[in-house]
Amino acid sequence: MKLSIRVRDELVRQGLENLSAEIPAIGRRRMRTILERVKRIMEAYPSERPGQKYVRSGRMFRSWRIEKLGNNKGYSLGNVAQFKGNAYPQFVVGNAYGTGQAWMHKGRWPLFREVTEKELEALPKALEQEIVMVARREGFDTK
Repeated sequence: MKLSIRVRDELVRQGLENLSAEIPAIGRRRMRTILERVKRIMEAYPSERPGQKYVRSGRMFRSWRIEKLGNNKGYSLGNVAQFKGNAYPQFVVGNAYGTGQAWMHKGRWPLFREVTEKELEALPKALEQEIVMVARREGFDTK
């Protein structure tokens, strides 16, 4: 069995092409927005511990980076903080698996993975809404 569809109406064809070209850009914009929200959340320092003697350097705050991935594939978010040549963000906010956080940071600093997962929950609905908006702009009835 085979199904073939041919679009003869030039406006419909052009609208489909425009929508098709716009969808990857929508995805990239939404991912960037989510990573910016995650970055803002992760940059917030918790209050000092009672009797804390350590003087904060602000290194964690200054070391969050959103980087564009090659070939326009999207973005990545990470923290490049180092102390005496050693990376330490995983001990403060956990690793990619949500583990590795040091005991003194648990319950005070949010886990990077949990914050990211929570923010990503809104992605499918946001993508759908923006795609529908573009489809309407191109003249498609989305009701």
